Amino acid sequence: MSTFKPSLLIAVLTLWFGAAWAQTGTLTGTFTDATTGEPVPTAYVIGPNNNGTTTDFDGIYTLTLPVGTQKVLFKIVGYTDSTYTVTITEGQTTTLNHKGNTQTTRLGVVTAVGGKFKKELGEEIVTVEVLDRNIIDNSSAFDMDEAMEKVPGVTIVDGQANIRGGSGWSYGAGSRVLVLVDDIPLMTADAADVKWSFIPTENVEQVEVVKGAASALYGSSALNGVINVITAWPKNEPYTKVIMYSGFTENPRDGAYVWWGRNQPLFGGGNIVHRQKFGQWDFVSSASYNTTKSHLQDGSNQEVRATIKLRHRPSKVKGLSYGVNLNGYNSTGSTFFLWDGIDSSIYKPLPGSTSEYSTFRLTVDPFITYFDKHDNRYKLTARYFNALNTNNTGQGSLPQLYYGEFQYQRRFNRLGLNVVGGIAGYYADVRPPGGSDGTSLIGKHNGSNFAAYAQVEKKFFDKLTLGFGVRYEYFRIDTFKSDALPVFRFGVNYQAAAATFIRASIGQGYRFPTMAEKFVRTNVGGIGIYPNPNLQPEKGWSAEIGIKQGLKLGKWLGYVDVAGFINQYNNMMEFTFGQFGDVLVDPLFGLGFSSQNIGDTRILGLETTLIGQGEIANKFPLQILAGYTYIDPRSLNWNDTLVITNLAGTESAFAPGFTRDAQPTYAGTSSSETNMLKYRFRHTIKLDAQIGVKKFEFGVSLQYVSFMENIDYLFVSQTLINLSDPADPIANPPLIDTKAFSGLREYRKVNERGNTLLDLRIAYNISPKIKISAICKNVLNQDQMERPAYMSQPRNYTTQLSVEF
Repeated sequence: MSTFKPSLLIAVLTLWFGAAWAQTGTLTGTFTDATTGEPVPTAYVIGPNNNGTTTDFDGIYTLTLPVGTQKVLFKIVGYTDSTYTVTITEGQTTTLNHKGNTQTTRLGVVTAVGGKFKKELGEEIVTVEVLDRNIIDNSSAFDMDEAMEKVPGVTIVDGQANIRGGSGWSYGAGSRVLVLVDDIPLMTADAADVKWSFIPTENVEQVEVVKGAASALYGSSALNGVINVITAWPKNEPYTKVIMYSGFTENPRDGAYVWWGRNQPLFGGGNIVHRQKFGQWDFVSSASYNTTKSHLQDGSNQEVRATIKLRHRPSKVKGLSYGVNLNGYNSTGSTFFLWDGIDSSIYKPLPGSTSEYSTFRLTVDPFITYFDKHDNRYKLTARYFNALNTNNTGQGSLPQLYYGEFQYQRRFNRLGLNVVGGIAGYYADVRPPGGSDGTSLIGKHNGSNFAAYAQVEKKFFDKLTLGFGVRYEYFRIDTFKSDALPVFRFGVNYQAAAATFIRASIGQGYRFPTMAEKFVRTNVGGIGIYPNPNLQPEKGWSAEIGIKQGLKLGKWLGYVDVAGFINQYNNMMEFTFGQFGDVLVDPLFGLGFSSQNIGDTRILGLETTLIGQGEIANKFPLQILAGYTYIDPRSLNWNDTLVITNLAGTESAFAPGFTRDAQPTYAGTSSSETNMLKYRFRHTIKLDAQIGVKKFEFGVSLQYVSFMENIDYLFVSQTLINLSDPADPIANPPLIDTKAFSGLREYRKVNERGNTLLDLRIAYNISPKIKISAICKNVLNQDQMERPAYMSQPRNYTTQLSVEF
C-alpha cells in the first residue's frame, strides 16, 4: 500500500490555485458624459455572473475579470444602458472608456428624495416633481419661494410651504412640509420656519418635491411632504456667473392706496457664484445682496448672504470624500403684519403691528461620505444652525440647533434590491437673545430628538417595484415627552410601457408641536398671540394613486402626471381665536389666538401636471411647467365641541360675539357655513412657459387661485368691527384704535371669483454667455390679498443682466 504524501497534495493545490489565479485580467477605464465630458460617479460596471464595481468620483473604475471574451454592462440611472464585448488577456490590463448618453425615450430625470437613493423619476412610488436649473433660471425667480410657487400643488403663505392644502395660514409657526438643503433639514429650532432667501438660489442645481406624508423617512415636519434643494458642485471647467437686477413698483389701479407720492418703491440686487476644482479639492463660493423698498409701508428690508462649499476627494482612498458647507445670512428691516383698513390704508400697517428686526442665520455642515467597490455607501452629516432674531419690541430669540445623521445604503444588483437605513437626532436650545434673563418671544426652552429609519425597495421582472419604509422617532421639549410610535409607508410602481408608470402608495405621518406653538407670547395691534403648553402632536396618513406618462415630440421631452389623493389628519393643530389671556391684565380682555388641537380633518383631491423641455421643429427651445390642483378640505368635527386650553394650561372658552354662534365648535370659529378648512384654495392653476426664437426668449407665467372660502370668523365679526369703530368714539373709546377689520368683510364679498396673476418676460442673448432680460409681474395690476389684511405687490418691472465666465 502506497503512503499518503501531503507534500504532493500541497503542490497540486498550489499549481491549481496558481493557474486559476493567473487566468484573470484587469479591465479599467472611465465613464463620462458623452455631451459634457464630465465624469459620472457611482455608475455600475458589471461583468459576467453579476461581478461588478462602481466608478469613483472621477468616473474611474477597475474590475477583475476571467480571461477570454466577456460582456461588460455600464449602467446608472438617467443614462442609457450600454453593453460592450471585450477580450481579457491573462495577467494584463485592458482599457475601456465609456461615454454615456442620457436617456431620451424614458423619463431620464434622476431623483433621490422619494426613497433616499437615486432612481429614475418615473420609478418613484410617490408623487415627486423636479425643478432643474433651467426652469429656475428661466422663471426669473430671485428667491426660492418664488420658484416653488410655480410648482403645481405648492403654495407659499407668509414664507410657509403648503402642499395640496395640507396647511392653511399658521402665523409663521410650525410646518407640515420639511425643507431640506442637500438632504439636511433647514427648519429653525424655535418655530420650524424657513427663510427662503437664506437658500443660495444662484447655486441650486435641482429641487425635488415629495407630495404626501413622508414621515416614515424624514420625520415630524414631513407630514405634508418634503422639499429638497440640491446645490451644485464644480465640474471639469471653472464656472462663474453674475446676475444683477433692479426694478420698481407701479402705482395700483386705485390711486388712493398710494402712500409713497412720487417716490416709487424700488428694489434691486445681485448675486455671484463661482465653482472650480483644484486637483482633488472642490470649491464653491457664492454671495447675494438684495434691498427692497416695499409697496407696504414699513415693510422694507435689506439682505446679504455668503456661502462656501469645500470638498476633498483623496486619491489614495477611492470613494472617500469629506468637507464642510458654510452659509451665513443677515437681514434687517421692518415687518408688515396687518393692513390699517380698506381704501387709502390698504398698504399701511395696523398701528402697533410693525417692528424693526435684525435676523442673522448661520449653518456649518461638516460631512463624510464613502462608497466601496461593492456598493456599500456610508454618509455622516452634521449641522450647527444659529438663527438669531432681534427686534425693537424685546421679543426676539436665539435658537440654536445641533443636528447629526448617519446613513447606510446598499444596492444588491443580483436581487434587484435597494436598502437604506440610518439614525438621526438633534438637540435644540432656545433662549432670549440678550442672555438667559432677557425678554424674548418664547422664553427659554430646550428639546431633543432621536430617530431610526429604514426603507427597502425590491424590483420584480424589471417592471414592478415594491417599497416599504418605517421610522421610529422620539421627541422631548422641556419635560414634555412624546409617545414614540413607529410610522410606516408602503408603495408600488409598475412600468406598463416604455414611458408609462403607474403607482400607488399609502403612508403615515405625524408632527410634534414646535416651541413657538407651545410657548409664543406676543401682541399684534392689540390682539394677543398666546401659548398653549398642553398642545398635543397631530398624526395622519395619506394615500394616492397616479400615472406618469412620458412624452417625446422630436427633441422635446416631458411627462404628464395625473394623481388622485386623500390626506387625513387626527388631532390637527391650528391657530384658533378665543379667551386665552388674563381678562383683567391682557389687551382686549385676554382675547387672541393660540395654537389648539381642532380635531380630525380630511382632504380629497385631484392633480395633473405637465413638465417638459427641448426643441420643437428642431429649432425653437420650449419649456413648460403647468398643472391644475383641486382639493376638498373638510373638518370632520365641524359641530363637535372643542376643548381649548389657555396659557395656564387649563380649559378655556370661546369669546361671545367673536364666533359665528354660541357653541365652542370649529364651525363657530369659521366664516364659512360649510365644513371647509380655513385658508385653503379649492382650485389652483399654474403655468410657466418659455420659447426661444433665435437670440430672443419669450416667457409667460400664470397663476390662478380660487376664492378662499373660509377664514377665521374674527376677521369678519361685527363685534370686532364695533370695538374698532364704535358709533360714539368719545363716549365709548375703541378697544382697538384702528379700522383694520371694518372693510375685510366687504372686500371678500366683491372678490369671490378668485385671483389671477399674470407675468411676462423677454430676454435677449447678446452672446452665449451674456443675457439681458425684462420682466413685468402682475401685468393686469390686480389687487390680490395673499391672506387676510395683506396685499401683494402691484404691477412691477425688473431688468436683469446675466453674465457667465
